[in-house]
Amino acid sequence: MKITDMIEEFIKDLFDDQNDSIEIQRNDLAEYFNCVPSQINYVISTRFKPSLGYYVESRRRWRRIYKNKKNNNN
Repeated sequence: MKITDMIEEFIKDLFDDQNDSIEIQRNDLAEYFNCVPSQINYVISTRFKPSLGYYVESRRRWRRIYKNKKNNNN
């Protein structure tokens, strides 16, 4: 399994039935996966798009991801 797939699955696992938004610290996640922070940005920007049912709010050090259940096929 590629690291991008592992990061995507990890982020998706943070969601549950009662939690439609999560907040992640980009640098902490990069440290956890032993990768550069830009790798986290890449996964978020390519796999958590509005067309896939997600909305991402970005700040300097963290990202908040909202899951839109109506549009999410996962």
